[in-house]
Amino acid sequence: MLQGGGSREDLLALAAESGHRPLDLSLGVPADPAPAAEPGAGTATSAAYPPSRGTEELRAAAAGYLQRRYGVTVPVDSVAACAGSKEFISTLPLFLRDASDATREGSRRDTVLIPSLGYPPYELGVRLAGLRPHRVPVDAEFRMRLDLLPPKVVARALFLWVNTPANPTGVVEPLAPVVAWGRAHGVPVVSDEAYAEATWCDEPRTALSDGLDGVLAVHSVSKRSNGPGLRLGFYAGDPRLVAQLVPRRRAAGLMASDVSQATGTRLFADDHHALAQRRRNAGRVTELVDELNANGVSCTAPEGGLFVWASAPGGDGTAFARAAAARTGIVLAPGVTYGPAGRGHVRIAAVHDRAVLAPRLALLDRLLLGPRTASDRPAAKPCANPTGLVQPR
Repeated sequence: MLQGGGSREDLLALAAESGHRPLDLSLGVPADPAPAAEPGAGTATSAAYPPSRGTEELRAAAAGYLQRRYGVTVPVDSVAACAGSKEFISTLPLFLRDASDATREGSRRDTVLIPSLGYPPYELGVRLAGLRPHRVPVDAEFRMRLDLLPPKVVARALFLWVNTPANPTGVVEPLAPVVAWGRAHGVPVVSDEAYAEATWCDEPRTALSDGLDGVLAVHSVSKRSNGPGLRLGFYAGDPRLVAQLVPRRRAAGLMASDVSQATGTRLFADDHHALAQRRRNAGRVTELVDELNANGVSCTAPEGGLFVWASAPGGDGTAFARAAAARTGIVLAPGVTYGPAGRGHVRIAAVHDRAVLAPRLALLDRLLLGPRTASDRPAAKPCANPTGLVQPR
């Protein structure tokens, strides 16, 4: 395998020199048209700053979505906008640090509990706030083991991040026990639910189903509506936490544009386009798993999300990703990007249709893994309900 760096920029550069047209499977952005902006939104409030907490219409649409999809009633005042969930994730430790009590039971609250394998901004945001990240242990299936956290760490915990379906592993965490653990230990639970609509083995779920006390949930139009360019999301939950965050975020100048808020209002009120996107995503996940297994990369269907979490041939995810980019033009995400425990894996995004994937993954099989027979290729182990297409409530 080729040696060197495994950053996305490095891999894109290798792919550009491979002699093949680069195929980027490192990001969870489906190859579909983005939603159109709301007509006339660009001039509706252009003479004034858009409200940092979100327009009342947007917050009502978000609350309506939570009610229809999850059966959860959240007051509009307990919902607020953010300029995309990534921005919220990266800044939350700073704002909760400044909003919280300095100590609890004699211990300083200077630690944020993050997934052992997770979205890099979880750790980045903690470090930007001058706090200490602590990765939660996981079991053999990559599910969190909160019971294995040292009591001294729990006593210093400012809050806990949970992500389900999880990026990068696709694991669907049981949220009720996580929320119960947080309340029992006085640790707020913040649930990143950006991929909730991509739950394949069960109905989509939210941590808010077990009440708002001590819980925040974060949602986004990026995955539900394939609208990452809108830079819009919302957070909702514990009224006390929302009330603490809104003025601090406003003072920092964090706000979504008026165009994004108007478009997001329409998107959160509309379930039909989200169901269509969900069906496309489900089909692509199934096709990607099939094609990977047919071409020498053994993997199983994820419980949720837009990614396949696969063991890297040779045991080194970075080396495998570099070889794939240099020899086939395919860009994968090395597993170590998401935490030290991911070193032997790669994350592969299900964002293209089979017609695009099949010839390129066949090239990966031939150039990287050598000739293989049908008996060499393990079958995918699907989840109980691989498409999980539950109609919006």
